[in-house]
Amino acid sequence: MTRPARILVTGATGAVGGAVMRVLEAAGQRAHGVSRRGGTGPRQHLWQAGREEPPPALRGPWDAVVHCAADTRWNLPFEEAERANVAPLRAVLGLVGPETHLIHLSSSYATGLTGDITSTSPDAYRNSYEWSKAATERLVHATRESADIVRFPVVMGARADGFLDRYSGFFWLPTSLCSGAVPAMVAEEKALLDIVSTDDVARHVARLVAGGAPTGTRVTVLGRGDRAQPVTQVFETVRAALNGWRARHGVPPLERLPSMTPEQWNRFYLPFAEEHLDRAQLLRVTAFRAYQGYLSVTEPFEVTHRVPDTSLALHRSIRRWAETHETAARRIPRPWRT
Repeated sequence: MTRPARILVTGATGAVGGAVMRVLEAAGQRAHGVSRRGGTGPRQHLWQAGREEPPPALRGPWDAVVHCAADTRWNLPFEEAERANVAPLRAVLGLVGPETHLIHLSSSYATGLTGDITSTSPDAYRNSYEWSKAATERLVHATRESADIVRFPVVMGARADGFLDRYSGFFWLPTSLCSGAVPAMVAEEKALLDIVSTDDVARHVARLVAGGAPTGTRVTVLGRGDRAQPVTQVFETVRAALNGWRARHGVPPLERLPSMTPEQWNRFYLPFAEEHLDRAQLLRVTAFRAYQGYLSVTEPFEVTHRVPDTSLALHRSIRRWAETHETAARRIPRPWRT
């Protein structure tokens, strides 16, 4: 009798890891999950990877390890980003035997400003998150003869209902629109924002698990590529989803934001306005700068696996966010006044 495959999923309580666990379970796999917070159930484990020794339950052998765990914050100091993303991968590699199929989840943005992961210089990346994800990919290449690396861009919830185990990252946008923290849509006119659903990532991972380990290191890139939504369309989809929810709850609609390019914003508007902004507005402006690079990407990612259209998944995810973050979704934006 063939024994059941032993599969470990890291970051199992996160947005992507949770979806991977559910898809593997639906496929008949008995996956074990591990995360910094731990989960419910006998096959969910607590481990601060990279900061402590793994518990006995996590010792191998594992047939497959799906490494989903990541800290996606873009504003971490570089040393902290290394501890948050690179050190945990080193710890996970300690659980991986030579016959283990390693599937490492990365980011389409790991290629930074140069289009590849080879540079170790922070200057080659928009932020410490990209830098750390490139470092994890280099680590996989350096330590494994066989592995899958899966890159994907911004992640939305399930296609059916927008569900996510955790709403973070991109969901700064609906939060900011409702609070008035974003004074304008600062983006390049032809910018694209590539989006996938957690379904897309989880099903792709399940196919990789079922297919077995590759010969060498295989990199796959999920996304819409040159069919990704323009940033202007993404903003309007988000606003429409929020206004639909707000109308049903008797909350005034959000108005369309003025549009300008990053050059117009940083060179003309901001220098004249900065000295007149209050402390709260200055903090918002500083935080907003971190996202400008992602709203200015005009060259589409080269994808190996094109996912179906994600505009409806985006709409449903924003609506689901509003349902689960009602206080934030009901806020009335404060006008920017000097």
